[in-house]
This record gives sequence, C-alpha cells and structure tokens, in this order.
Amino acid sequence: MFFKIISKVKLLFLFIFLVSCTGETLIPIKGPETEGVPELNFAQFDDIPIPIGSTLDQKNSIIISKKEAWLGRLTFESNKSQLEVFDFFRNELPKFDWKKLSEVRADSSLLNYTNNQRIASILIDSKTLLGSVVRITVTEMDTSP
Repeated sequence: MFFKIISKVKLLFLFIFLVSCTGETLIPIKGPETEGVPELNFAQFDDIPIPIGSTLDQKNSIIISKKEAWLGRLTFESNKSQLEVFDFFRNELPKFDWKKLSEVRADSSLLNYTNNQRIASILIDSKTLLGSVVRITVTEMDTSP
C-alpha cells in the first residue's frame, strides 16, 4: 500500500515537472493508472518509423500529447535483431525528416535524432533469445538562449 502511494506521488511530481517546463498544457495519453483513455497503437505515431512485426509495450510506454507533436517514451519489442533494428532506424528516420545527431552501435545501441524542435533518443537492446527491445524517448529541445 505504501509503495503504491509513493509511486503515485512520483508520477504526480513528474507530470507537474513536465507541465512547468513547457509552459503549455500537456495531456497524458497513456501511462500507469490512466483509466478511460484509449489504448495506444502504432497508428498514433505517424512521424516516426516502426519496424514491421513489432509489438507495442503498453505498460512501459508513457506518451504526452501536445498540439503539434507527441512527447514521451514509446516502448516496443521487435522480432528483428538489434543490428537489423539499428539499420532500420538509420535508413528510415531521414525519410521522416529526422536528422542524425549521433549514433552508437554497441551491445546497447543508441541513436539520437532531431526533428522540428524535438529530440528522439532510440535505445535498442537485444532480447535474451530472439529479437530486440526498443525504447524511443522524444523530448522538446531547449530553445532558451
């Protein structure tokens, strides 16, 4: 019981922090304890490529909707290897107007791209047997001087 209360308090502080940073109204789309909100699906993310055969991880995805573009963390599993997913993003992100900032291909690969005042960090890890786990975190760029 105590840990559930602490988790809810942490989530509340995270939400307040995000609202205070942007100065705009943020609306949580999906995350822990969001009842009455439609389930996430890949069709909601038309500005970023998703490998065919991927499965959305509803529990670990937290999306904040904004007027122009989504922010948050999108988590999914792919039936493709970590290297195949890395190459997929490397080839497909520019087609969606994302520009490369940095890439690191390793046991845990990381790609950083930018698009219209947003930064996407894509972390790709191999699963134990087959496939990979992908975590895409999209945040706003700080435009203050």
